[in-house]
Amino acid sequence: MLLPLPLRVGCSLLAWLALYAWFCHRFKHRSYEWSCRLVTLTHGILATCLSAYIGFIDGPWPLSHPGSPNTTLQVLGLCLSLGYFLFDLCCICRFARRKSMKKYHAWRSQRSEELHLKTNGHLKKH
Repeated sequence: MLLPLPLRVGCSLLAWLALYAWFCHRFKHRSYEWSCRLVTLTHGILATCLSAYIGFIDGPWPLSHPGSPNTTLQVLGLCLSLGYFLFDLCCICRFARRKSMKKYHAWRSQRSEELHLKTNGHLKKH
């Protein structure tokens, strides 16, 4: 018996997270974003190979049988990609939030330095 679709997507997400954790552990001298990009590369290679196998070897040929029911392998490819999409969404939110906070703190510190140096467009006297 096959697992329900949301459970298969959840397992795929856990697999991508486990691969990310392994990359982070294996390459400690690299950044977390680098490990995330390695997972992206792995997904790209896996998705391309799996799609090529489904389209050209396993079938059915999508141009001659459009709209036919999905095969088990096609559903597997969908679950792998959807789990990766959720993983990538988490990474984007994490890294974008971190970068925006760094920019905000840099802007705040620069602004506070400018306030100490200038008053009405003139340098303050110390």
